[in-house]
Amino acid sequence: MSTDNAASNPARQFNDATKLQYINLANKPPLYKTYPGLRGIALPAVSGPAGPAMPTLAAIRGDGAADNPLTSESLASLLYHSAAVIKRARLRDGEVHYRAAASAGALYPTEVYIVCGNLDGLRAGVYHFNPLDFTLARLRNGDLRRWVAAAAGDHAAYPATLVFTTVFWRSAWKYRERGYRYCYWDLGTIAANLLATGNAEGVAVNLQAGFVDRMLTGYLGNDGVQEAPSLIARLGTPEGQLPAGSGDVPGMLPEDSIDLYGGAIEYPLSRQMHAASALRDGDDAARWTAAAGVAGTSDKDERDGTGEGFRPLRAEAGGGFDAGIDLAAEPSAPLGETVRGRGSTRRFATAAMPWPAFRAVVDAAMHGFDDAGVSCGVGPNLNLYLIVNAVDGLEPGAYYYNRFYNGLRRLKTGDFRHAAGHLGFEQALPADASAVAFITADMEGAQSRLGPRAYRAVQTAAGILGGRLYLGMHGAGYGATGLTFYDDAVIEFFAPHAGGQEAVFVVPMGIPHENNRVRPFRSRIAVGLDARARGAGQSI
Repeated sequence: MSTDNAASNPARQFNDATKLQYINLANKPPLYKTYPGLRGIALPAVSGPAGPAMPTLAAIRGDGAADNPLTSESLASLLYHSAAVIKRARLRDGEVHYRAAASAGALYPTEVYIVCGNLDGLRAGVYHFNPLDFTLARLRNGDLRRWVAAAAGDHAAYPATLVFTTVFWRSAWKYRERGYRYCYWDLGTIAANLLATGNAEGVAVNLQAGFVDRMLTGYLGNDGVQEAPSLIARLGTPEGQLPAGSGDVPGMLPEDSIDLYGGAIEYPLSRQMHAASALRDGDDAARWTAAAGVAGTSDKDERDGTGEGFRPLRAEAGGGFDAGIDLAAEPSAPLGETVRGRGSTRRFATAAMPWPAFRAVVDAAMHGFDDAGVSCGVGPNLNLYLIVNAVDGLEPGAYYYNRFYNGLRRLKTGDFRHAAGHLGFEQALPADASAVAFITADMEGAQSRLGPRAYRAVQTAAGILGGRLYLGMHGAGYGATGLTFYDDAVIEFFAPHAGGQEAVFVVPMGIPHENNRVRPFRSRIAVGLDARARGAGQSI
């Protein structure tokens, strides 16, 4: 009997599944999808040395009208400041590329496609965006917007739609099953940049997480398994209605892309999760859209009240509410400058950051967040908790952001630097940071309202909120980074207030250290847990 067939050999399967290695560079997927047989179409150069001039916090908040027409120039700006390679660095082992939005492990699992009518300088068609050389590959000719409209159940004639897809293997290569979450966090940070850039350019951007998956896979040349559509972004103001389309894919694509999945390892839980969350027909999409457009309701924040331990964001130095404080007045760098200069902080100084800057960033990030076109319909199911280590005028402790009163409810007082470091996967970053944002979700509430697809939307929306905090901190002259975490320990720390929720995303924020390199860290909590795991304190 042959023992070479791994698929029928339990010992081989078990041994392969339990091997340990650091990183296997031999099967690392390509970071860029390209179409070798198609000529790249250059996008207009992004004007100005710094791009959009609107202050970063104003761009995040959405201050100003978004009624400018979409042009090829504004499309280029939207793509550049959300998904393009914005700088390169030559390191000892080769060149490293930095993109406009933060990505877990710099793996960038998100691809971008454009479906548009005629724009000045760009013919109607379906395009793939190459972030490395800032070009488009034309995949289909003609005005084919009605196929995306049919998939999304919205036939308004938007000038263009961005369809984001996810190449799951890019994240799974390093993060395995958990990489499925990271894919949607990365999608969220890109969407945060896109929304802010749309505000700065005066071009409306509306996100939609509900669409018939299979109607977009063949249309874009995806298989729906290794690469699948994940989010739609409508750009500009619609002019009339598109003619109804049949929904049938209009033939095969003219060219194949490079192989993105060679050596890919299958992770069955991720695949099952994705299949379970698919919308299979127009009725599914219509139900999703109707449910996502109705904000979930909760009286928790209204019951939370104000009183002792509550700090309004519009607060004087002594903590009292002051309606005259203009949270939007806090200065910040132009958005283009922030995006082009951004980089995840690797080490924080332990010094305190000022209360005015801190509250302005939190307020901007939460401003309008519950809108379905920003948070994919799950905004009300997300919550923001904070460990404050060092913010001038704010007592160190654990806090909850109350969106009803736009302020911080203190849950407990104390020095929680070691707790923050432990919760942030035993890293120094959250221990040293001025404050750490913990984004949590009422996952069951979201799924009861929106079904299994809510899981994708929750992860994406958390990435958007985290991306807004990240952009805001960098724009205000401080630092931030995304972080993984010990899931249940986060909820236990903020219990009982966070009971019944799930931890989704973590963002340490504060003053970058002059030596921007990761420092070793070991929390007292981990030391104690290890000792108890070895038998300390147990009865004999």
